[in-house]
Amino acid sequence: MEPEDRRRAILEAVIPLLVARGATLTTREMAEAAGIAEGTIFRVFPDKTALIREAVKTSVDPIPVQAELSQIYADAPLEVQLTEAARILTERFETTIALIGVLAALPHDPTHHTPGPPKFVAEANAAINESLAVIFERHSDQLRLKPARAATAFRALLLAASHPTLAVTERLTIDEAVAVLLDGITEPNEARVG
Repeated sequence: MEPEDRRRAILEAVIPLLVARGATLTTREMAEAAGIAEGTIFRVFPDKTALIREAVKTSVDPIPVQAELSQIYADAPLEVQLTEAARILTERFETTIALIGVLAALPHDPTHHTPGPPKFVAEANAAINESLAVIFERHSDQLRLKPARAATAFRALLLAASHPTLAVTERLTIDEAVAVLLDGITEPNEARVG
């Protein structure tokens, strides 16, 4: 197997386990999940921390998300398009947040610490925002904000609504998040006046 294919296969096998089990997952268990010898992991990644860092980087890769967003039916109503986009982004947030938590649980390594998010995270966020802005652009006549700002507001609301520090019962559903984005949290003026 080519080195890049082996690297990808290991990550595909390990990412779901890291999300489910966290930093307690051993390299032996990682190797078993990937169907390889434990030593093979160390021929591909220098150590467990490097593998976890690569898992985080893989989870924020914008290309798969952009591909899914581009498949949303362009002629559907805005609410339908946003509901589908919210499903795609929420799945991504859950995986990425879990993996960042795993990385944070590892012993601190000052050689890998930089202030703010890594450059690849900022670049991935910008790329996804551009793809979301395309959806909002289709409906710009209905917006109070420019499409790029609407995309930012949408992602921020979804991220906040699915944050792991909230109890599951406190999190907004996808339908609630879309409704809040489109209609706010108050009843229309006629209902409030009456």
